Amino acid sequence: MTVFVHSWFRSGSTWLWGKFRNDSQFVAYYEPLNEELPEWTPHLLETRAARAFEGDKHPSNDKHYFYEYLNLIASDRLQFDKKFAFDRYFLTADEDDTPLKDYLSRLIFEAKGLHRTPALCFCRSQMRASWIKRHFDGLHIAQVRNPWDQWASFGRHGYFKKSVLITAYCIEKRHPGYFSHIEGFDHLVSAWNSGKQAGISEKACFAAYSLLWIASTVQAVTTSDIIIDTDLVGASEIHRNKISGILADSGLPSDLSDCKKPEAQAGRAISENYRALFAEAARALRNNGTSTLLPPDRQSAANKLEDLTETSAAFIRMVL
Repeated sequence: MTVFVHSWFRSGSTWLWGKFRNDSQFVAYYEPLNEELPEWTPHLLETRAARAFEGDKHPSNDKHYFYEYLNLIASDRLQFDKKFAFDRYFLTADEDDTPLKDYLSRLIFEAKGLHRTPALCFCRSQMRASWIKRHFDGLHIAQVRNPWDQWASFGRHGYFKKSVLITAYCIEKRHPGYFSHIEGFDHLVSAWNSGKQAGISEKACFAAYSLLWIASTVQAVTTSDIIIDTDLVGASEIHRNKISGILADSGLPSDLSDCKKPEAQAGRAISENYRALFAEAARALRNNGTSTLLPPDRQSAANKLEDLTETSAAFIRMVL
């Protein structure tokens, strides 16, 4: 069995990855689609401090986050392409992406060669979850955080909001029209296509984020066998025990007792100012007739909403 965890930035993904890393039966790959992977040499992986970014609140590690890739990198067998991170951020289940399939196969093969279970803990896979499920046998976990607090946490480092724009830009090139309702987005695309620098307002960036949050979460929830809502697991002992039992029955790390509900007070103010942008995002997802960022079987997500907070579930219902 291979475990696939589909998460997004600032949702507790490092916490969950740590559960798999600390269980010796697993080889836990941290962010297999991280564009920085090719920059790490064996020497750096063995000597550099294990920090995601300056000022992060992640638990301390005695090994680098990417340490599980060490043997593949040292033997020049990783063969990671930076394009894996964002260029084809969205894939339909039946699309062809042989390089990505071969890369993920190498990670799985490496772990199984050690007689251990591969756990691929992604932060850029939610909109490829259906594709991964079509091409690989395994168990899928969707990890979710409510969009208000997640966005507030994006403010901890400039990378996260920039990644929103890069993701939207890459999707726009292959599936145009979804972001055209966002003020300034067409200008940004035109400028970036010409190799020029450009940005958009904070509000417009959030508008792109809201569309990505809905599309990403719907696909991850639709595809996955287990849903871990970080907010709900942290806030409700009853729900935490339920999910712990499901994980234990599946032979997975199941101690979630240290999950605390993330607190981002700024999320409350954001919800008041930007709530209407989610409705606009849902309309764009529903009304674009040229292609779809929503999985065709998304109605099945309705049966899983009890494992989400009402806040997160409400936004998914907008497109069901």
